[in-house]
Amino acid sequence: MTLVMRDECRIGLSLHARAYSNASCFENERQALLEFKKGLIDKSNRLASWTGEDCCSWEGIECSRNTGHVVKLNLCNNIIFDFDRWIFGDRQNYASIYGETCLGGQISPSLVNLQHLHYLDLSSNYFAGIRIPTFLGSLKNLRYLNLSSAGFSGAIPPQLGNLSALGSLSLGDKYGGFGASISRRSLSTKSLWWATSLSSLKYLDLSGVDLGEARDWLQALNNLRFLSSLTLQPYGIYSFPHIAHHNFTSLTFLDLRDSEFNSTIPLWLFNLTSLVHLDLSSNNFFGPVVPHSLQHWTSLSYLDLSVNQFNTSLPDPLFTLNNLVYMDLSDNQIQGPLPFGLGNLTSLSVLRMGINKFESKIPRAIGQLRGLTELDLSSNGFNGTIPSSLWRLSELKSLDLSDNPLSGELHDVHFAQLTQLKMLGLSSLLALNVSSLWVPPFQLQDIEMRSMKIGPKFPLWLQTQKKVESLDMSNASISDTIPDWFERVCHGIKTLDFSYNHMIGKPPVCKGNSGDKYGRGFHLESNKFEGPLQLLPTDIYRLHLQSNSLQGIIPQPDINKTLDILRVLDLSDNHFNGSIPDSLCSLQMLVVLDLSNNQLSGRIPSCIGKLKTLKLLNLGNNSLQGHIPISLGHLNVLQSLYLDRNKFTGMVPFALRHLKILQYLNLGNNGLEGVIPAWIGDELSSLRSLVLESNNFHGEISMSLCKLSSLQVLSLKDNNLTGHIPRCFNNFTMMTLTELDSIVIFVMVSSVMNSIAFDISEELSVFIKGEMLNYTSSNVAYVRFMGLSGNKLSGEIPVELMSLVGLQGLDLSRNHLSGRIPENIGNLSQLESLDLSKNDLSGPIPQSLSNLDSLGWLNLSFNKLTGRIPSGRHLQTLDDPTIYMGNSGLCGEPLDKSCPDGKSNAGESDGDHEDGKESYFDWFYAGLGPGFAVGLVGFLSVLCFQKSWRYAYFGFLESLLNKVWVEIALLKRKFN
Repeated sequence: MTLVMRDECRIGLSLHARAYSNASCFENERQALLEFKKGLIDKSNRLASWTGEDCCSWEGIECSRNTGHVVKLNLCNNIIFDFDRWIFGDRQNYASIYGETCLGGQISPSLVNLQHLHYLDLSSNYFAGIRIPTFLGSLKNLRYLNLSSAGFSGAIPPQLGNLSALGSLSLGDKYGGFGASISRRSLSTKSLWWATSLSSLKYLDLSGVDLGEARDWLQALNNLRFLSSLTLQPYGIYSFPHIAHHNFTSLTFLDLRDSEFNSTIPLWLFNLTSLVHLDLSSNNFFGPVVPHSLQHWTSLSYLDLSVNQFNTSLPDPLFTLNNLVYMDLSDNQIQGPLPFGLGNLTSLSVLRMGINKFESKIPRAIGQLRGLTELDLSSNGFNGTIPSSLWRLSELKSLDLSDNPLSGELHDVHFAQLTQLKMLGLSSLLALNVSSLWVPPFQLQDIEMRSMKIGPKFPLWLQTQKKVESLDMSNASISDTIPDWFERVCHGIKTLDFSYNHMIGKPPVCKGNSGDKYGRGFHLESNKFEGPLQLLPTDIYRLHLQSNSLQGIIPQPDINKTLDILRVLDLSDNHFNGSIPDSLCSLQMLVVLDLSNNQLSGRIPSCIGKLKTLKLLNLGNNSLQGHIPISLGHLNVLQSLYLDRNKFTGMVPFALRHLKILQYLNLGNNGLEGVIPAWIGDELSSLRSLVLESNNFHGEISMSLCKLSSLQVLSLKDNNLTGHIPRCFNNFTMMTLTELDSIVIFVMVSSVMNSIAFDISEELSVFIKGEMLNYTSSNVAYVRFMGLSGNKLSGEIPVELMSLVGLQGLDLSRNHLSGRIPENIGNLSQLESLDLSKNDLSGPIPQSLSNLDSLGWLNLSFNKLTGRIPSGRHLQTLDDPTIYMGNSGLCGEPLDKSCPDGKSNAGESDGDHEDGKESYFDWFYAGLGPGFAVGLVGFLSVLCFQKSWRYAYFGFLESLLNKVWVEIALLKRKFN
């Protein structure tokens, strides 16, 4: 097993190295070193040379040429911890391998006898959480102390403050080191005031130290007048304490990255006149990027403010930093255009502005940065065409303009001066229109051209690129076969992405090894690749071939290649047939196996239970048969199991109760029988989705299911279940949440799969709103549904279900439920689909149903409901009469059957009708007759008691009558 050596442990401090020679050592110091060795655990026998009389010749020991005393003890582990291998490989195995290279055990007090020691380095070992010995504070002549990444934990002894001659102190435990990876224990201190005694200190590294209780941390550090390099990265600090005046006059290097600061950048930082290197990345700083004056930062050459929350435009003073060589502002929310003043930064070599909210055009002034070697403007809103001045940046080695709405065509001439280019990322609206004979002037290692217009032909210029490590031409409109010569290009590729094209023929083989086996991944999904696969490559980390037209049997793994690399194998949505080969069980480290939506038959190989690292197994929608093997119960880390839409028979194996962290279980649409096991509720407490629909389960629903408080989806429809719906279903806590907290979602998604290593596609199909809806990984965590339809359930709908206010779908149709619909059904405010059809429900439809503003699907047909249909608010938009058909006692819109006048549902008042229209007309007609009678009586009473009114009224009637008779007589004469 090859392990990489680190140079730092050998180099040490060059000033000290010149002062040491291998003189003969003193006996008391030799004995002290042998006593120190006894306390250590040295599995790799690194201290094998520690024998004999001359301790100055021992490994890691150096003595003064003048006095002969031991002055340097350097036991730094020079083997580099491979973090990628830790993340992607067999962690337990690698932890064992790397752990053997580390020194461990105890630190003997005999070290105090080395009073002339100037230099002590125990870094990058693993002392398993022991505390830093307090007696180290007695080594008064120490000038260099490095205990970083060595697995120490607990409180930092304040006795270290006695080391007044110390010039360099490293106690940090950086992310990505061995100790930090296998243990969460860290160093801490309640006060940093002990550091104020280190008057000679120039270099201090406290990265990863918990300073949450050290309120004096800044005041203490402010007393170190000669400090030139400070690396903190602390835990538990969110803002800077106030200091009236800073003393960091010698500070040239400041690294506060990967901390938890949640504030604006303190103004005193902008007054550090000697600062050369400033790294504030990966925090939560917000507000203006820099103030309106940067007159003190004249020496600054390195500035990293990436991965923060800055959301303003860039101020002009930022572009007065003429000595700036490196500037990274990526992954913020910076807005506005990129200022023209950018052209003033003529010393700039690296400029990273990706993942922000910049807009407008890329300024022409960018062409003035002639020394630029890396330019990243990706994932912004830059539009228009790319300025011609950019193509004249001949020193560029990395250019990333991807994920911007840039437009235009790129031709051969655009790239003529980019002879040193190694990384090229282009934008989605651009079209690459180059000659078929084009020979690029560069040799690219990283090509990102996703969603560009490259096809329909396969790009011939790729055959000139001999050093490609990453190639992304996904969704690039390529409708061609992959030529044979591509094999020469892709043998060294680590990441290949041709997904979402229309490529035909056979998928690429890419024989050979890229050298980075834990990072290799091939994404060839969503094409039109066809034919059989000859051999299954196993020397890559992930293989995605889903959604193609591949046929034949699933090939055998290549036994000539290592079988401990492949983690993700996705062959779903193809036309594979035959049985699942036993040879897949040899893929020892497989984490995801997805063979769903094929035409596989036969039984599941029992040896699948040997895949101890499997977290997702999806064999859904095939023609697999037989019993579900009990060996699946050996998959202790399985979190998702999909066996739906097959022909499995028998009962659910009792062995599945061992799947303690299972979150998604789908056994629907099979021929399983028996009662629903009670152990599902008792043992599988982490379940979020339980789908047992369309089987032959019988008996009552087990009350133990109520223990599944994390359940979001429960589908037991189309079985032969009897009895009542358990009232304790209101224990489904996740169904009571109206808005799932972002932390809950993160836990749900990240717990299904390690988010660093995988992008796993969870899937869920739910019959809701009258149709089958498919949910994928982007939204499956938000679905909350309960389906119990198509059974023989009886009794009333439990009123306790109305507390599940987060439910989006509820289907209780096709049962024998009776009684009334609960009056408080309106509490289910998130409900989008409700189906209670084909039951024996009676009584009126509750008026609260009209409160469900999200309801888009409703079916109450074929029950015994009576009374007026509520018509208020959102319910009035559901005007399909079939919703209510088969209920002879219902009346009102949208049915043709009118309700008798004045009749309303129990509990329904006329005042509840929309806009009060129906109430208004009811009262109008009811008051018309009495109003006319009252008016007539009043008029006649006036005529009776007022003589003058009576004469006038009857005189008017007589005159009117005479006129009418005259008109009639004239008309008769005219017609005669």
